[in-house]
Amino acid sequence: MSGDGVVAHNRRTYIAENVDPTRTHLNIEYCYTPIEEAYHELFDEALAEFNAKQKRKDRCIKNYYEKIRDGKQEKTFYEVIFQVGNKDDMGADGENGELAKDILDKFYHSFLERNPHLRVYSAHLHMDEATPHLHIDFIPFTTGSKRGLSTRVSLKQALADQGITGEGRSLTERDLWVQREKEALAEIMLEHGIEWEQKGEHREHLSVLEFKREKRKEELAELEQTIERVQQQQVSIKAVEQIEAKSLPLTSKVAIAKEDYQTLVTAAQKYAVQEKQEGKLKKLLKEAKKTIADLKLKIDSLVTELSATKDELAQYKSVRGQLCTKELEQDNDRLRKKIQGYENVISRNNLWKYFSRYKEKVSIRDVNR
Repeated sequence: MSGDGVVAHNRRTYIAENVDPTRTHLNIEYCYTPIEEAYHELFDEALAEFNAKQKRKDRCIKNYYEKIRDGKQEKTFYEVIFQVGNKDDMGADGENGELAKDILDKFYHSFLERNPHLRVYSAHLHMDEATPHLHIDFIPFTTGSKRGLSTRVSLKQALADQGITGEGRSLTERDLWVQREKEALAEIMLEHGIEWEQKGEHREHLSVLEFKREKRKEELAELEQTIERVQQQQVSIKAVEQIEAKSLPLTSKVAIAKEDYQTLVTAAQKYAVQEKQEGKLKKLLKEAKKTIADLKLKIDSLVTELSATKDELAQYKSVRGQLCTKELEQDNDRLRKKIQGYENVISRNNLWKYFSRYKEKVSIRDVNR
């Protein structure tokens, strides 16, 4: 979500009906700075530079926060909320509550690393509601601007500075950024044996990976059409070989028929085009081979990690008869889910063919016996 947000609620300045006050002490306040103070820290230097350049006093900006608040172009801040699962499978007071907390905690710190142009001034992880969730309130900013303040508020430009550019209204910067953050959270979940079940309610836009894949398909299709056109226009090698050059009397020069000359010119042009297209194909082939090589390395890494996980699980199983405690059973279940998560990823991406010789070795069926 983006918009107003309620920082007072996030900080538990007041207690809402859906809050369990006996669990509030479990919440985490990562940071909090009053928003006007955060604006001073971010923009005062640029504001002073801007005002110093103004020849007319009525063009000076007295308070940048109030200017943004009262304007219509930008919002003063944005709030995003992240949650893993729901009250039924990740309830805050259930056995998975702490697991959700660990995932969101790791995600928050990675969020700061990925988003240097989003000034987080308030962030809170709530454990006193039905499901653990994370509130992040931030001010998007860009630097080096040629218009207005050199450092100013702009969500679109802040995301562009982080390498995220949209494709018009159908796929905005914010769409791509939100999807990227979801995928980052999904990666951390997978590390803990939880797979993202995409139920389709947020599929109106292509994901980042899908968008890149579609663009690559379009490029390849265009290249294939170009190659086909070149092949259709190729000059017969046999026709070129049959061209005869006749010596001119009293000179070292030779002459050929006008039709043969045009054939040679066309052949040279087509050869140049073919050389260019062949270069593109070689480049694509090189990239494809590199991708396959990288994929094989990742597969080998997955196999090693799966084998290690299986060994670790086997150790747990060997002592389970002696230490049949609830905690050990929970650890055992998490390891099974982790292995299942890895195999699901491999199956979903049709990667088993690259390491079929390992499949039987690390099969989840072996672990379940």
